[in-house]
Amino acid sequence: MGVLSTSEISQMLCSGARVLVIDDDRDIRDVLRVTLEREGYEVMVAATGSEGLHRLIDGEPCDLLLLDVVLPDINGWTILSRVRATPALARVPIIMMTALSNEHSETDLLAAGADDYLPKPFSYEKLLAHVKALLRRSALQSINPLTGLPGNRQVERFLQQCSREAERFWAAAYIDIDNFKAYNDCYGFLQGDEVLKATAETIARAAKYCPHSVFIGNIGGDDFLLGFTGESPRADERCVEEVRGVLADLAEDFDRQVRKFYSEEDATRGYLEAESRRGGIERYPLMSLSIAVVTNSRRLFNHPLEISNTFVSVKRKAKSLPGSVVCFDQRRR
Repeated sequence: MGVLSTSEISQMLCSGARVLVIDDDRDIRDVLRVTLEREGYEVMVAATGSEGLHRLIDGEPCDLLLLDVVLPDINGWTILSRVRATPALARVPIIMMTALSNEHSETDLLAAGADDYLPKPFSYEKLLAHVKALLRRSALQSINPLTGLPGNRQVERFLQQCSREAERFWAAAYIDIDNFKAYNDCYGFLQGDEVLKATAETIARAAKYCPHSVFIGNIGGDDFLLGFTGESPRADERCVEEVRGVLADLAEDFDRQVRKFYSEEDATRGYLEAESRRGGIERYPLMSLSIAVVTNSRRLFNHPLEISNTFVSVKRKAKSLPGSVVCFDQRRR
């Protein structure tokens, strides 16, 4: 299937998005639930402002909030203010719904932090168009400007989708560039940026002809994530071998390409000399990749945090070995 385009990535990450509807009108809640679920969204509902705040603060992550302005207890203005003042929720896209249809109300709502505004009554076709546009914009805003790859929020979203998948195969590879900091310190951050861009291109090149759908994300700095999804059963060992082949090609290509970022002297001797944190001169090997791979082929994961914790232990093993290394999680459950 090959690497997904930016628009395909945003579409993939928006499908199955979690939408919270806060509205005291039962009929509206029911119709919104049916309408949104028909489009593939996961919908949560709340009849009061306090219930909605509880779901936002103590519940599972929300990708978009449909918020009525007039509620029987805590009104929409207060909820909007609370969400924007809470760091963990501040970026959640919010569409306000209200019967107050004058221009002044719309201006005030947008100035208070709402992303969009729908006066009641509205058509559900119009609502869906606004929801899709806002989710797409939210996804594209986190594209890393240096590498052009989806950023940390979209990586988290991808891992959330993986943790909910119990039948079809998926794999996620955490890719870390070893000795990147030493290179950055010695050659400068501008050259370091070139390494990051080249690494993103190398990852995309390795995954180009993969039979699975491929997600590539830049977690931050020199950390990347390469994800694989498809329709095959999760226990299909051919999928694991296909992923293994892609990652082996990636490691080999990186080792070949990275040498051109060093001086001829450093590349020939296989290391560079740089000042360590202790103040002395230390030798650092050429940059390489530590690749930690987690799949659902042997066991299921119920939460993205479980996947992240597994990355940590597998990456520790990969970093203990010299050169570019690919390590798979081998545990069963």
